[in-house]
Amino acid sequence: MEKFIVKTGIYSFIVSFFLLVAFMKRIESTTDAGGMTSSVITPYPEFFFTIFRYSVITSIIAVLIAIAYLFSIKKNE
Repeated sequence: MEKFIVKTGIYSFIVSFFLLVAFMKRIESTTDAGGMTSSVITPYPEFFFTIFRYSVITSIIAVLIAIAYLFSIKKNE
């Protein structure tokens, strides 16, 4: 049971980290009412800290779902 929870936490962290690095945009572009476009570039330290934070949140949610799944299996037996 503990192995399953630990593996779920580790794998969900790694997968979410790689997916966020691949698909999260560092440059945000906005267009105002006058048609002017402005861009905001997030610095690398802040960018990677944000990705790390989202990965930790994702792994916590995955671990909670895994715990709920294991308890529902135990309850049905």
